[in-house]
Amino acid sequence: MVNGSEHDEDKSTLSNPRCTRAKHVNWKASVDFENHCISATATYDIEILDKSCKSIQLDTRGLNISIVEVNGDLVKDWILDGDIKGKLHLGQRLTIPLKEQDAEKGSLKLKITYKTSSDPEKCSAAQWLTPAQTSGKQYPYLFTQCQSIHARSIIPCYDCPAVKMTYNAEITVPKWATAVMSALPMKEDTGEA
Repeated sequence: MVNGSEHDEDKSTLSNPRCTRAKHVNWKASVDFENHCISATATYDIEILDKSCKSIQLDTRGLNISIVEVNGDLVKDWILDGDIKGKLHLGQRLTIPLKEQDAEKGSLKLKITYKTSSDPEKCSAAQWLTPAQTSGKQYPYLFTQCQSIHARSIIPCYDCPAVKMTYNAEITVPKWATAVMSALPMKEDTGEA
């Protein structure tokens, strides 16, 4: 049972949403149009649903994970599995071991620093257009499409419909670009009354 619903195990995820789940993520990303990649840090509020759980398992695809922290402590023994033969679309499972005391608390902060792949086969959520492919012909363009299981190629996540989370995003783009997401932008404080 996931989030109170009964269904067969979701075959499209390598994550463990029956044991742990993200309630919120703060995503700080920088878009590199020249190299066709996104460098990011994702900080999650993780809820431990099963206190006997030994790890957090997330979906990824083609991500270059550089740093993993739990409650501010560096985790060195995380594992990024290889591809599953015949199921390359599922990507790779990221396994982060849990300390017994973290599982007992019932929640934790998980921070992952990573970079997406510039290979469009691996980063299937990102579509990079050249300036010639845009109406203005002046600047490149990036759009992302995370359905149905492509979010894992731009952020480690529980890439399944059973897990929903809120988010905040801070995206750095060149001055000529505007970042737009499925949310309203925050108004900047100009300091004027």
